[in-house]
This record gives sequence, structure tokens and C-alpha cells, in this order.
Amino acid sequence: MPRVLLLDERILADGRHARTVARAEGDRVSISDDDGTRGELSIHAVDRVMARYGRPLEAGIALDGEALALPGGFCLRRLRYHAAVDAEGRDYLVWERPDGEPLAAIATMVTAALRYLVLRLAAEHPQESEA
Repeated sequence: MPRVLLLDERILADGRHARTVARAEGDRVSISDDDGTRGELSIHAVDRVMARYGRPLEAGIALDGEALALPGGFCLRRLRYHAAVDAEGRDYLVWERPDGEPLAAIATMVTAALRYLVLRLAAEHPQESEA
């Protein structure tokens, strides 16, 4: 499994493309973005975000696509899926957990929540070099 997982891509106001990725860093998940946002979250924090926004994965949907294995039996997976109500396929993040069914949520929404947490933590705990 790759050690880096693309979470989301978006187009910025100036037309540039920005990508947000996650990396496994020991027992933490490192979130970084092309706009310079960087920080680490606990696996528990990612679990809470996915529990808040995710819904049980529909039966019969294959768990394929790139995945980021994490300690404790957790796995974050990017899945392209074309639901019957969508005009075209969308990217989802699937949270596989050892004690429950997989949860899926639209990648853009989850990535925004994870980026917010990283930014919030950075604002609350600036690095010593910034003080």
C-alpha cells in the first residue's frame, strides 16, 4: 500500500490546482496541501471526522482504489464511485475500521474538515519558531 494518499484536488481562485494528501507518520496522520497547509492529526481525530460525515458503505461496493494503512487496523481509502443519482462518478473517502463497518463520505467534504482541524491546531499551538 502507498504511504501517501491523495485526498482531494481542487481549483483555486487564481486557476491553479491544489492537492491535499495524507501520509502515515507512525501513529499519526500527516495532512499536507499544495497551498502550504501542513499538520498532523491523531488517528482518533480522523476516526471522529469520518464518524461524523461518513455513512455505511453500500453493500456490494468493492473496496478497491488506493489506500493508506494505519496502525490499529484502520485504513483510509480513496474510492471513485458513480452513484445512480450522480451525473458522473465522484471521489469518496472510505474509512475502514477494525470494530465496525466501513464508512464512506464525499472526499471534498472530509478533506475540508481535516484541513480545518490542521489549521485550527496550528493556530492554537504555533511552533516555537513562530513565537
